[in-house]
Amino acid sequence: METGPTVCLPARQLFELSDASSARILCTRGSLWLTLDDDPRDVVLEPGDSFETDQPRRALLYALQGAAFVLDPRPQPTMRRKLAKNRSDCSRSPIVWAATRAASSG
Repeated sequence: METGPTVCLPARQLFELSDASSARILCTRGSLWLTLDDDPRDVVLEPGDSFETDQPRRALLYALQGAAFVLDPRPQPTMRRKLAKNRSDCSRSPIVWAATRAASSG
C-alpha cells in the first residue's frame, strides 16, 4: 500500500535520502540503482520491488531510465523497543559489574 510521496526521476538523475531507515522505497516505474553508504551491496529496483533497511545510512538512488518511486514512511521504534534491544546486547549492566568487582576485591 502506497502512503508516502511519489518521486519522479528523469533518466540518469540522482536522488539522495539522508536516512534510508526512515522509509520503505517502492519502485513504481522504470529502474533504480540504490546504494547505501558503507554497504558493499548495490540494489537494482524494478517496478513492484521495494527496499527497506534498519540502518540509518544515506541512500543514493540513480534512475537507470525514467523512474518513479514511493517513499513510504516507516514508523520509528519506540523507546521501550530500543531499550529492550540494547539490553540484549549487554552481557551485564554496569551496576552488576561494579558489585561483582567490589565483592571480589575485598
